[in-house]
Amino acid sequence: MTHTLQVEMDLNKPVEELTQVISAVLSSHPLNQKEILTALDLEIGNALAAVEIREQKNIPEVID
Repeated sequence: MTHTLQVEMDLNKPVEELTQVISAVLSSHPLNQKEILTALDLEIGNALAAVEIREQKNIPEVID
């Protein structure tokens, strides 16, 4: 027996859609919400750091 959530998302509204998915997952794991959110926070932080690194590499160096 497995518990699955099949999702169909409107990629034109990513934040709203992802928020709904996260809420659905959290509601099915009321005792593990903090752990789930902490893990998501870490993954989001890592993704943001990677984006910032890519952005910095694409910025031309300014020489004074």
